Amino acid sequence: MNGTATGACPLRVSELSLSRRGLTLVRGLSLELRPDQVLAVSGVSGTGKTTLLRAIAGTAAEVITGGTVERAGRLGYVFQEPRLLPWYTAHRNVALMAADQDHAADRAGEWLDRVGLADAKGLYPQQLSGGMRQRVAIARAMVSAPELLLVDEPFSALDKNLAADLRSQLTGIITAEHIAAVWVTHDPFEAETVSSLRLHLTGKNGGWMVA
Repeated sequence: MNGTATGACPLRVSELSLSRRGLTLVRGLSLELRPDQVLAVSGVSGTGKTTLLRAIAGTAAEVITGGTVERAGRLGYVFQEPRLLPWYTAHRNVALMAADQDHAADRAGEWLDRVGLADAKGLYPQQLSGGMRQRVAIARAMVSAPELLLVDEPFSALDKNLAADLRSQLTGIITAEHIAAVWVTHDPFEAETVSSLRLHLTGKNGGWMVA
């Protein structure tokens, strides 16, 4: 079951259980996330990290077998792949998601400036490098003025130095905007670097640990 949380608590999960294809991924998870907090979710492949994000987003109701998820109404999502529309420019891809469509062009331009793409606004996704496409994806997520940001390993396919730069940029944005975030990662260093709380999914009968 999903509901709407208040701004003081962008995410509240109560006794949440998730199953997929008869396999219990998460059992009885309870936690709260407040503005400025980043929850890093770790675990080996197949333990349900992305499934948990989808359950929080409200796009995987079929996997919820118990408990509740209450989250802020305004949600941003940075996916593993940028998922940009190839027939639109970088600027148009961002503007489509603006919270205020009356000022969408201005807000999209501002966010592309903030992620260092002031000179790439008129370029199409196929004209951008992998790192640039992910910067557009970050701008697209943030132009919706989210209270809660979901981050699903967006830098895993990038080289180490570029991933570190983008990680630093995104954590800086989260801090500056005073939002909460749930950040999925396979990388223990990344989990420690970005988070104020850590959730590890064990993959054993829905087990989990919070630190």
